[in-house]
Amino acid sequence: MLIHENNKGCVLDNFKLVNRDEIIDFINEHNGLLELIEKSYPLVRKYFPNYSLSLKYYEDPEFYGLDCICLDIYGNFNIFEKDFYTLNNLLENDIDELKISEPESKLFLSLDLVYPF
Repeated sequence: MLIHENNKGCVLDNFKLVNRDEIIDFINEHNGLLELIEKSYPLVRKYFPNYSLSLKYYEDPEFYGLDCICLDIYGNFNIFEKDFYTLNNLLENDIDELKISEPESKLFLSLDLVYPF
């Protein structure tokens, strides 16, 4: 699915895009990734309704071909407790269970809990 520059109402509008051009290029190269992000967003909000979210393209410096989109969930010191990680595990399980047209696109989305500095 091609993402246009002025695509209003796109699910990507719900995230801070750290490196926007790289994110869009990567999504355009991987069928099903935008669908996965669209279906994952309500699940993220189910478990983390009040936290800031960002997407960033990440290229692994050590292993060629392990590029992905990182969905970062920003929390504060008080939420980095067992419950927070339990919620993250539930979210990851729900995303794994999603029915999408290109299941292999799940390999290109990574979740991360981030403590903002």
